[in-house]
Amino acid sequence: MKKQNFCFVIAIVFFGMQQMISQTIVQGTSTMSRSDLAFAAKAGFNLSSLGGDSRYDYAAKPGFHIGGLVEIPFSDEILLQPEALLSFQGNGAYFDDDINLLYLSIPLIAKYNVWDALYIEAGPQLGLLLSHNIDRETYGNSYINDPDVNSLDVGLAIGAGYRLDENFYFQIRFNPGFVNVIEDFKSKNRVMQLSACYFF
Repeated sequence: MKKQNFCFVIAIVFFGMQQMISQTIVQGTSTMSRSDLAFAAKAGFNLSSLGGDSRYDYAAKPGFHIGGLVEIPFSDEILLQPEALLSFQGNGAYFDDDINLLYLSIPLIAKYNVWDALYIEAGPQLGLLLSHNIDRETYGNSYINDPDVNSLDVGLAIGAGYRLDENFYFQIRFNPGFVNVIEDFKSKNRVMQLSACYFF
C-alpha cells in the first residue's frame, strides 16, 4: 500500500509539472512564445530486461518505441522535452516464454547543450502498463500461483543526444525503473534505447 501511495504522489507531481508548463506557455507568463516550441516524431530500438532476481533468467529482449515529443527552450543551453511513447519491452527467455510488456511511457526530459550539437539528458519517467502476458503459466511449476503485476512504473531517463541538423536528432538513453513489475519479485524495468527524432 505504501508503495502504491508513493507512486500515486509521484504521478500527481509529474502531471502537475506538465500542467504548469502548459499554462505558462498558453497564458504568456513566460518569455517564450508558441513559435519557440518544436514538435517531433520519435522512433527507435529497445533492449530491455527485468533486472533483479537471480533465481530466474532475465535475458535481454529486443523491442521498439514510437511516439512524439515537444521541445521547449528556456535558454540557449537548457531545453525541456516532454514525450509520449508506446514502448514494447519485457524480458527474454523467461522459462519457455518471453515476457511481453507494452507501456505508455511519459518522460519529462531536461536537456543541456554541453558542446556544439551534443546534449546530455535526464529526467523522471512514468510508465502506464497497457498490456502484458504474465500469468500463472509464466512461472511453470513455481510456487507463485497468482502473480500481481504493477500497472504503473516510475523511473528515470538518462542519456545523451546529438542534433545532426534542424530536422534530425539522435538519442541514446538508459531507463531504470524503481518499481517491481511483478509484485514481491525483484523485477524492475531496465531499458536501453536508441532513438531518432524528426522535427517538423
